Amino acid sequence: MRAIIIEEDRFVEVRDLMEKAATQLHTNSFLRVQCPKLTEAEIKAAANEMFRAINYEFVRWAQSHGASCIRR
Repeated sequence: MRAIIIEEDRFVEVRDLMEKAATQLHTNSFLRVQCPKLTEAEIKAAANEMFRAINYEFVRWAQSHGASCIRR
């Protein structure tokens, strides 16, 4: 098994990339096609909720491996 060390700045970079991907969801046509009655605010809220759920699991996983995951 190989050990992979993730420096704190890289951890934050991954988190920021996930946030960017999730928040860009509101421009994705999938939600617009599947849920045409959703408002722009509802689509953005869904994207934010998706990010929070993914971020929670990511941080929980990192903490289980010894990361402190405290934003400064």
